Amino acid sequence: MRIVIGSLSHESNSFNPKCMTLTDFSPIYGDDVLSFLARGGRSPLQGIYRIIQEYGAETLPTIYARATPGGLVSLEAYQAMKKGFLAELSKFEGVDGVCLHLHGSMAVEGIGDAEGDLLTEVRAVAGEKVPIVTSLDMHATITGTMMEKADAFVGFRTAPHIDTMETGERAAKLLMDSLKRGYRLTTCAVGLPLLVSGEMSESAKPPMTSLIKRMEELDREPNVLSSSLLLGFPWVDVSYNQGSALVVTKGDPDLAQKKALGLAEELWSKLDQFTFTTEAYPFEKSLEVALGARTGPVCIADCGDNPGAGGSQNIVYPLQVMLQQKVGNSLFGAIADQKAYEHCTTHKPGSTFTLTLGKLSTKSDAPGITVTATLKSVGKLGSMPAVAIRVDGIDVVISNDRVMMLDPKDLETLGLKPKEYRILVLKSGYLDPKYEAIASYGLLALTPGFTNQDFAALDYNKIGRPIHPLDQGFNYDPREYIFPTRYEKGERV
Repeated sequence: MRIVIGSLSHESNSFNPKCMTLTDFSPIYGDDVLSFLARGGRSPLQGIYRIIQEYGAETLPTIYARATPGGLVSLEAYQAMKKGFLAELSKFEGVDGVCLHLHGSMAVEGIGDAEGDLLTEVRAVAGEKVPIVTSLDMHATITGTMMEKADAFVGFRTAPHIDTMETGERAAKLLMDSLKRGYRLTTCAVGLPLLVSGEMSESAKPPMTSLIKRMEELDREPNVLSSSLLLGFPWVDVSYNQGSALVVTKGDPDLAQKKALGLAEELWSKLDQFTFTTEAYPFEKSLEVALGARTGPVCIADCGDNPGAGGSQNIVYPLQVMLQQKVGNSLFGAIADQKAYEHCTTHKPGSTFTLTLGKLSTKSDAPGITVTATLKSVGKLGSMPAVAIRVDGIDVVISNDRVMMLDPKDLETLGLKPKEYRILVLKSGYLDPKYEAIASYGLLALTPGFTNQDFAALDYNKIGRPIHPLDQGFNYDPREYIFPTRYEKGERV
């Protein structure tokens, strides 16, 4: 068997006005994808590749491209990547199946639904009879076009996302088993008109714990192959934004619909349970709580400016509050500010200088703050060039570009000792498990930014209504939200 693989992934925040460019993605194509996979890792594409190899099929590589969540993807960047992808896909004849990883919430300027657009092109090249299976992020948004063009989808079940490789494996196994045993994959998706952030839906806490258990039970039922709850992405203002319940069956569209409707109803019955799964306060209150803790480090997630959900990572209002309150033995980071970073690198460690950094709000003309800084170190935060400075007893990390705060060991490469601080204020949403492991206490700070958790404060203009929580108390009939399917009475439509 000959199986096409590829991955094009981005989580697009339409409130962040800075579009993503081709440089942000650094795409690779063809055999370079296999070379990349040979290095190892836990990406969904790694899982897809592993299963295809396990089944003894021939792997046909096309593209691997991903970027840190940010603004909309520029039309130019998307068209270039799509062109490269389709050029590789067109090289292959006699394809038996296609297995991709797409995020599910990638939005392109002027197009919107990138996954639907890409799957349309793949279907046109592959033909109607070739099955297409795609793994997706938990925060994917299903569209009618996606459902029309692909045969099955499998979503992450964990937040933070620790089942990435396993989800790719599940998607590939769906495809390979269907090809090997000669049955069709039939899928039903039911829309869920809600906006919910990852900070309200961590998988290790209710209500997701019980919903994940229900999906695991569903997967063991006869002829049910996979179930997913896709929660959408709240920081993109598009007409199709919502969550979905999705079930894949072995050639039984009626069963898929029945089980997807039941899964949607079960989630909707728990709607009032989707609240912050970590203590959440305005920033000033979160500092007060942190300062009252007996031991440290207390980790405060500056979740309104989270690069992991497309934030600009340069809002310094929380740092201004810390300086005003003279909060010592603390760390704030990372601020993504190329000019400030470059200015720091013109000085030697130990030198003191005046520095202006960041912005006080999301407004385009918002000022930064000016401080007297002492340079502590120059190095990297993970793979991102960064510096550490000290300002009035607070260590501040400045990075050359946006970078997700995933591992306290990254701070150690800058000569910082995260376990020794009283307070760590991190540009993050829910804390990565590696930070949770060192924290005596974790808090969410409800801060301003492009990932503001107060959805009512965001300027939605295109999103479909009614939608929870912008609208309250409306009647939800899941049958009104069933997506069109590729199958009608067992036949492809």
